[in-house]
Amino acid sequence: MRASRKNILLSAVSLLLAGTLAACGSTNETGGAASPEGKPVASDSAKLSPVTLKIMFPGDPPANWSEVKGEMENRLAGTLNVKLNVVFIPWADVLQKRQVALSSAEDYDLIWDNNPYQNIAAGLYEPLDAILDKVGPDIKSNRSAQLMEANKVNGKLYAVPLEVNFIRPWTFVIRKDIREKLGIEPIKSYDDLVKFMYAVKEKAPEITPYIPNGTEHVGIKMAGMLDPKANLAPISNYPGLYTKGSDGKAYNIFDNMDPMIMKNFEQNYKLYQDGILAKDTLILKNAEFAKGKAAVSTFNDFGVALSTRTSLEKSVPGATAEAFSLYDSSMKLPSTFKAGNFIAVPVVSKNKERAVQFVNWLNQKDNYDLLAYGIKGKNWEDAGEGLYKPIKENPYAGVPFAWGWNSKLDRIDASLPEDVIKLNKWQRDPNNFTSDILAGFTFDPSPVSNEIAQLSSVGKEMYDPIIMGVVEPKAGLAKFKDKAYANIKKIQDEYQKQLDAFLAGKKK
Repeated sequence: MRASRKNILLSAVSLLLAGTLAACGSTNETGGAASPEGKPVASDSAKLSPVTLKIMFPGDPPANWSEVKGEMENRLAGTLNVKLNVVFIPWADVLQKRQVALSSAEDYDLIWDNNPYQNIAAGLYEPLDAILDKVGPDIKSNRSAQLMEANKVNGKLYAVPLEVNFIRPWTFVIRKDIREKLGIEPIKSYDDLVKFMYAVKEKAPEITPYIPNGTEHVGIKMAGMLDPKANLAPISNYPGLYTKGSDGKAYNIFDNMDPMIMKNFEQNYKLYQDGILAKDTLILKNAEFAKGKAAVSTFNDFGVALSTRTSLEKSVPGATAEAFSLYDSSMKLPSTFKAGNFIAVPVVSKNKERAVQFVNWLNQKDNYDLLAYGIKGKNWEDAGEGLYKPIKENPYAGVPFAWGWNSKLDRIDASLPEDVIKLNKWQRDPNNFTSDILAGFTFDPSPVSNEIAQLSSVGKEMYDPIIMGVVEPKAGLAKFKDKAYANIKKIQDEYQKQLDAFLAGKKK
């Protein structure tokens, strides 16, 4: 989900008092320590005074959330003595409200952040290394060394990385029932996908052929998908800046336009002109697919997520979905091992250690299962090592990506096709990827914060329409360059300066 499978947003944790529980051996179902005979034993957690943790979470509460939250608090009552005040912020508002909360020192104890580096640079998040050493053993043990190291800033960890994969996957999700009704064979290539979109336009005009998840999954990212080995990637969310290969260089689309990027701009323009992309494509996202309004969309997953399948079936009885990916598990791709989501502790929190203890609690197997899949036997069943089966009559679309996501505890939906399960297993193993030259590098945006703010504003006005095909690329790029080039160049130069220093330090 990474809000952008486009793709989205926004991106929690375990129960014990770190050293105490590690010494006590196994844990029982409520998270309390257990003796070798399985009988509960006393622990220091029973001495903790009660606190309520205020937590900012993106999106809307899932169905059955109150029941799952109640079970979480039941387990916490005899151990961490924590109650939860979870504030769900709609995706459209979460970025703005997060900044308002941080700048006004609102009393949050944990905040989801999908791009924490500016807030780290501003001193708004607490360094966590010492607290993790004290009370976060499960947080550390359930994350690879590559993930933990790559997400530090100046050698310190300011937010727990929440990630289950080591690439940034996203998938085309297709209305299978429409494809079969039109007599079209399963999609095997991007060209097949485009032909399907045009067939929908001609033979099923009541539905929009293609609604991607906004700009998240097109433009430079789309160009990178069409040629994965080229390792094209946008630089953060700075319009017009990108990296390629693993050469340690930053590029801009005006001085060094990659042919694949331009090809994608031109193709999106044609799709828009031909009515394949929706006329209001700048504002529509992949939620339209689950409403039955698009034949193709993009999501941050391999396969079709349970929540998407469930919503689509409710919106359009008889509708079915399938996924098509340009990845395959034989690829040996580079990875920066950067997380797409984080959980951070604001410096103003009065419950810093307890907040991290709670995140640690969420990184214990039984508790993670509850958070991610709901109540066992009611919402899901165990389907073997690393797998689960949602109970279709009462599914729970969990929310681990913003609290505790990790590849060691996260399960794969056993009802997914075998090829999708294989892709999911592939992306979760760090040994399947090579280390990108950018691994471990974190850009400090503060020296060019004004330029970034100006570029962001101009980008929404002039760059997004180019990406989404609304304006002719060459004409749009010329206008965008007039307004944005000076800021893009300053950001590029600063990024390159910091990257050069990082790479020089690695050689020492």
